[in-house]
Amino acid sequence: MRRPVELSYRRRINLVIAHVGRHLDHSLDGSELAGVASMSRFHFHRVFAAMTGLTPAEYVFLARMSRTIERLRSSRDSVTRIALDIGFESGPALAKALRRHFGMNASEIRESPVDPRLGMVGEHTYSRRRKDLTMLTPEITSLPEQRVLCATERGRVNNGMGVAARRAFGRLQAGAAAMAVMPQVQRAIAMAPDCPRGPDDPDQRFIAGYVMDGELPALADGLHLETLPAGRWAVFRHLGPYTTLWQAWTSVYRDWVPRAGHALRDAMPCEHFVNDPREVAPEQVITDLYIPIE
Repeated sequence: MRRPVELSYRRRINLVIAHVGRHLDHSLDGSELAGVASMSRFHFHRVFAAMTGLTPAEYVFLARMSRTIERLRSSRDSVTRIALDIGFESGPALAKALRRHFGMNASEIRESPVDPRLGMVGEHTYSRRRKDLTMLTPEITSLPEQRVLCATERGRVNNGMGVAARRAFGRLQAGAAAMAVMPQVQRAIAMAPDCPRGPDDPDQRFIAGYVMDGELPALADGLHLETLPAGRWAVFRHLGPYTTLWQAWTSVYRDWVPRAGHALRDAMPCEHFVNDPREVAPEQVITDLYIPIE
């Protein structure tokens, strides 16, 4: 039997799914959907993706594709009319999405003896594509407010320390060295606060950060300060290469968050890089995941 807290999270996701179905003609950005779910924008997209197997943007796109196929096969409405009704900016934009996703144009979809939706991911995918992961047990800790010296890059953010991450940490390290504050660095962290618009969203922020101690001189060009608010954190330790971090994030937000009974705090989760991957074998890389809780 599922616990009441876990059922509450699933009900919230169901509210979002119902909202999407009723408002496909809206922009349906991450902030709006987080509000429907009554979740912090910092956590909503992680919970949604962990519980459904799709990011919110992927789900909205597939819902629009499904509605498009339904309209094309049940009416003679123009592609432009359908596009505007379900949230695309124009008929050509919808036509491009159809070709990219199905390899077919509107006429071919209307005439096809097989409904193209048969090959789509279903609209309710809770755990159908899930890979069972080992449940993690966190350490609960309280931390004071922390100042973070940061460099932000935009790009395709992933858990493999991709191009955006390498650029951000390269700029952060060079800037901190120019400021002569490396001895004040307590730990290196990373934050990815944005709800992705899709798996290849090229405009997600990756924030590389050094948690600092003591006073700081004038900031080097391109660096800025962020503040991690004081509060409680659930800390999960991941052992292994950065390319497997997604497994830990999925386990935390799919399994631990709905069942643990801790409310999520409205603050950015972050990763703490405990050791240097250049100095240890990939299976010995240690990364701590910090989840803000009430």
